[in-house]
Amino acid sequence: MSLTLEQRLDTLPAGAEVAWCGQQYVTAGQLRADVATLAGWLAAHPARHWALCLDDAYAFTVALLACGMAGCVAVLPGHRRPAGLEEQAPYIEALLVDGDWSSAVLSFPVCHWQAVMAAPLSAAPTTPWPAPLSVLMFTSGSTGVPQAILKQERELLAEVEIQAGLWADALAGAVILATVSQQHIYGLLFRILLPLRLGLPLAAATCTTPEQLQAAVRGLMRPWALISSPAFLEHLDPDLSCPGARWLVSSGGPLSASGAALSQRCLGLSPVELYGSSETGGIAWRQQHGSDWMLLPGLTLSVDAAETWWLTSPFLPAGQRWALSDRLVWQENGFRLLGRADRVIKLAEKRISLDEVERRLRAVPWIAEAAVVPLEIGGRRCLGAVLIPSAEGWRLHATLGEGRLLLQLRQALRPWLEPVALPRRLRCLSAMPVNSQGKRPYAVLKELFDVAIEC
Repeated sequence: MSLTLEQRLDTLPAGAEVAWCGQQYVTAGQLRADVATLAGWLAAHPARHWALCLDDAYAFTVALLACGMAGCVAVLPGHRRPAGLEEQAPYIEALLVDGDWSSAVLSFPVCHWQAVMAAPLSAAPTTPWPAPLSVLMFTSGSTGVPQAILKQERELLAEVEIQAGLWADALAGAVILATVSQQHIYGLLFRILLPLRLGLPLAAATCTTPEQLQAAVRGLMRPWALISSPAFLEHLDPDLSCPGARWLVSSGGPLSASGAALSQRCLGLSPVELYGSSETGGIAWRQQHGSDWMLLPGLTLSVDAAETWWLTSPFLPAGQRWALSDRLVWQENGFRLLGRADRVIKLAEKRISLDEVERRLRAVPWIAEAAVVPLEIGGRRCLGAVLIPSAEGWRLHATLGEGRLLLQLRQALRPWLEPVALPRRLRCLSAMPVNSQGKRPYAVLKELFDVAIEC
């Protein structure tokens, strides 16, 4: 049986390196002290549901473990947008942030990491954690409204244990670098919990550019592994050289053949690809682009008469199955994915609900109706919006023209949507096309963009 987070923290040797912060390593002894100190502060605070908007991976680790020690729920909003955070207010009692922060006033207190940890604090008493850690995260879901997902410590650690069994040898002695945030389940599992399980140091800073990765590798002077997104690998400079890589994993969206080739050329490794979702955790993996997906140990898939695939997994609540949103076909050595069956798509590794974007568009005062379609423009995927403007909208259209109207529309949506979810093309019609069944013919809608204006 795997150790709990409390047990794992307690059994780490005091001198073990757990994080690379700037130019020095932080030890397990310092981590335990920081966790106990913050837990004491959290225990004295009336809030029990803490949203963690911490970009620094070490600060996030401290806060996550302190939530467990203090009996608080760790809420991972997945973003730092004030409007989106306010929308999640029913799940949040207080917010812990680091770095630069918006001056927006929210309906719950905002506490700054630097100020909290700089103040004289009392460590939490050395008593057992009151309950296993609970983590609340959000996904777009198929309805267009962000869905809250409560993950229990048991479910998270079940996957960590299986992933550790698969990759421990490859990761031995490596520092864990990352290009992805720990605000989502992939980063949480592989950037935070897996290093803790294996006793490996994690890099506190995120490598957002290939140049930052190269600089980080030079500063480490030891083997390293990379938790990456496909988009990062697909934009590597062919002349980039980053020696010393032990292991490379990619998740969050499909990896192109060019991305796999660049990874091999620049990093000297064929990336492990992971398939899964926020709801399910990991489902399968492969290590050669175009090969079949292999189920993780302990998971099973079954199909019903409606050709819906059902997942049984130890990463789900006990006794539950999950209906996959993807179509797949079994092969001799695993399965192949045939695409999503719902309206949630991946854009630059962001999970975007087309229903959510449409809902936001309809909330704009001068829009009467809206439809959103994914487009391929210059080899890049983006969104196009087909709008039925109100009378006011048509007046704006006549005054501004479609290009400037699109700019104004994108500005109105920025408080609510990820930048990648903002429509990049626009068509305004007097009536929404429908087929004989009264449904929108999305193939026809896509054809409208052959002569649309791009912003």
